[in-house]
Amino acid sequence: MATHNAEHLSRSLMPAHPGLSNGAGVAAALAAESYIESLARIVYYWGYPAVNTFGRTSSWEVMKDGPGATMGLFPGAPKNTMGYLDNYMASAQRKVVTPNRDTIYGAGFVDLSQEAVVIQTPGKVPPGHYWTIQIVDLFTTVTHQLGSASLTPGGKYLLVGPDWEGRKPEGFIDVLHSPTNIAGVFGRSFAGHGQEDMTLARKVLNQIGVVPLRSDHAGPLTFDCEASARNAVFPPGITREMVAADPDMLRVRPVNAATFWDDLEKALNSCPKVAADDAPMAAQARALLALRKTSGQLKSLIDHMALVADAELQEGARYEQTGVDAGNGWQRQANAGVWGADWYGRAQAAVIYIYVNDYHEAIYFIRGTDAKGQLLQGRYHYTVTFPKDGLPAVDRERGGFWSLTMYDQDYYMLAHPPGGRTNIGTAAVDANEVEFAQDGTLTLHLSATPPDDAKAQKNWLPAPDGQFALLIRAYVPKAEITSGEYALPNVVRV
Repeated sequence: MATHNAEHLSRSLMPAHPGLSNGAGVAAALAAESYIESLARIVYYWGYPAVNTFGRTSSWEVMKDGPGATMGLFPGAPKNTMGYLDNYMASAQRKVVTPNRDTIYGAGFVDLSQEAVVIQTPGKVPPGHYWTIQIVDLFTTVTHQLGSASLTPGGKYLLVGPDWEGRKPEGFIDVLHSPTNIAGVFGRSFAGHGQEDMTLARKVLNQIGVVPLRSDHAGPLTFDCEASARNAVFPPGITREMVAADPDMLRVRPVNAATFWDDLEKALNSCPKVAADDAPMAAQARALLALRKTSGQLKSLIDHMALVADAELQEGARYEQTGVDAGNGWQRQANAGVWGADWYGRAQAAVIYIYVNDYHEAIYFIRGTDAKGQLLQGRYHYTVTFPKDGLPAVDRERGGFWSLTMYDQDYYMLAHPPGGRTNIGTAAVDANEVEFAQDGTLTLHLSATPPDDAKAQKNWLPAPDGQFALLIRAYVPKAEITSGEYALPNVVRV
């Protein structure tokens, strides 16, 4: 039915008699062409996150022999399972933009078209320890956010696709519905800076996992993040030595504008049903894909618009341009993770920090400029001063934490920062790695070269030599943050 409707709609996009004598059909032909160009641009933004997500399912084949660490750097797993790291993601990696250095990751992609999957939540978690399981659909919209923030109990949930019919199986807490067959499931467990903190993070992560329903058994399932991290798997033609010698070889955009329309068609074929907010545009996208096959001229036109839209998106989705004012020069996407019909904002997020959590779970404050609106540059020295008792308001009882992370202009961390410091936040404060002033304020120093003052050096966050960007994560934010009452301190060039 979807194919028939798409073909019918695609025919309606073309004038019935474009070849009337004396050029009488030219205006109608130009109108149709303009409409197709506009539609192609919008569909590109709408479909960009879906193509991004679907492309990541190629890891199923690479990791077909079991959970592990893809190229030794990222959690990877076969279809309908989860892979893990056992430590922070490496700061030297050059593939995943804006990862955090606060949690240990688990990740998996599922296909619910043939079977449901079991999502296990941890049952043995100390009070105040942060964990989450974030579930997103094909388009990166968060459909479920389990974890310490929402006081999720330990046990098992059944994740099902849009065509599933049935009752909750015995022994399950609930049935979770995904609007698309393809979904991403991401686990995170907070890790402080001590060895005991890291051990605790692993113990919690080892209780988080995904398995096909047919592989479930009575009682808790067990997982092994350390074994997964040791199982480094490399795609054909890539070796550990190659990646070590040239980390930038992994710096490949996850969406290829030149093959976008073919990739989008594959993604939509895998998910005939989508969420209500995406359904109208899905019909338009299928019509455009059908129209693209009717003539070489239209194919060239539509293909060209993908290149145009991609160039615009890559340049428009920058930390200094994305989001709305959040006070003192910081910005945030107010609806992050829960996108609704905000296809533009969702596409921007897919470029600069894909798979952001539901904003009720975590708020991301970003910026690329200083207090005077000038781009941040590592050759200058900046300060960020939190007032007494003015650190980001997060709910520590439910695991809340905050961190300020430094990224270069391409949104990667410094590969080998002095002292290994890539961020400053809750973990650093808890470990007494920063020094408060006598009046209770905390001043952080940002620059490529260390400050002269020894006390300032203790609070130094190293920057790259060139342009850089900042991101403050506030996990489990309190009402002061979610309401906009709390304002972060500005970034002042000294």
